[in-house]
Amino acid sequence: MTVWIVASENATYRSEDAFRELEEVNWSETRTAYIALGDVVYLYITRPVSAIGIKCSVTAVGLSELDIDDRDFWADEQEMIERRQHRTWMKLKRTTVFSDEQRAQLTDAVLERHGLHGGRVQGRRRATAEILAYIESVEHGRTTTGDDATTEPGEFEPNEVARFSDQIGRGNYAVHDQIVPAKTRGSAQRAFADAVKSNYGGRCAITGISTREFLVASHIVPWSKAPGIRLDPSNGICLSTFMDCAFDAGFLKIGTDYIVRIDWLKVGDDRALKDALEPFDGRRLVMPARHAPQPDYLRRRLTSEFTTAQKRVPPPGHLSPPSGVRQPS
Repeated sequence: MTVWIVASENATYRSEDAFRELEEVNWSETRTAYIALGDVVYLYITRPVSAIGIKCSVTAVGLSELDIDDRDFWADEQEMIERRQHRTWMKLKRTTVFSDEQRAQLTDAVLERHGLHGGRVQGRRRATAEILAYIESVEHGRTTTGDDATTEPGEFEPNEVARFSDQIGRGNYAVHDQIVPAKTRGSAQRAFADAVKSNYGGRCAITGISTREFLVASHIVPWSKAPGIRLDPSNGICLSTFMDCAFDAGFLKIGTDYIVRIDWLKVGDDRALKDALEPFDGRRLVMPARHAPQPDYLRRRLTSEFTTAQKRVPPPGHLSPPSGVRQPS
């Protein structure tokens, strides 16, 4: 079995709309990409989505006659007729439709950092082991980088950033799912990040790191869990990339008293990780100039523990350092 990444040109064929209506669609074959029966295809949806959006399995190949009526999803009926006369076809069966949250981690800019050569999806290409491992980690919720850290460097539209910034200024913090393609998600995160980082004076609230490339505006209640507060600066904390990853994965917890506590049970026997986290156990967050973290948001985080790995939260007694780790005073 071979795994492919295939560009789906929105200007030609609206594959998202097609898969909302149909479980299977026809897809043209080419002489340069030998996609076989049983292969897996990840469809990269072009602008305005600009991200991998659908996973399919190949259920038929080498078709000269088509039995699926999908003409409503072609932008140009004449082009559809011409293509059907000069090509053979395969069938793609929808197996997974990625959420907006997942798509934000599957844009071409993010994929390039995880092994996508060339930084742009065009035509059809075999997925390398590195890029496939990353896609599957997103698909199955195993990513270790925080979603905010993944989204923040992604694509954005300056005019949308300005619009979201104005929305924040008016105290309207909602971003509804139906208007969030990957680039819009990036624009919203950029506006949110600008507000949060400004509130914290461009410094990590735990470590004090101020180098811009190492800072992330980390959501307390994750983007996916509360559309009504996605842009709320008091639902964000300026953290270093390391602290953001530890917070997102549940290694580091922040109480309603703003005290940082390390989950030593999760840290386990990783001595280097223990040494890196120990200085911050028991430290109080540095408060921002405005929009301090809302205790209710911190409480929701602690209660539900929206971690990337979705692990079971250990009982409070398990948060104490294991033998050999100094208890902060």
